[in-house]
Amino acid sequence: MNNKAVEGLKIYREKVKSGEIIPTSPKTPLEKWQEDKTSLRKSCSAFCWQCMGGDMGDNVKKEIKDCTSKDCALYLVRPYK
Repeated sequence: MNNKAVEGLKIYREKVKSGEIIPTSPKTPLEKWQEDKTSLRKSCSAFCWQCMGGDMGDNVKKEIKDCTSKDCALYLVRPYK
């Protein structure tokens, strides 16, 4: 990282520690799709995420990447491949 990025990260962490900034949890693919239902990429990501159980676990990206449902219409355009 460059010096500006390192300094910015340091400032951010100090603000989080002081309570000035409250970090938010990452949005699920379904939440991202609900904000923009016209996005094809967000639609595909939300579908694959739901198909794999809709869990925010660490291995959901790996499960989507390793998907074996070759008959799925979205197989070739799935995220994380």
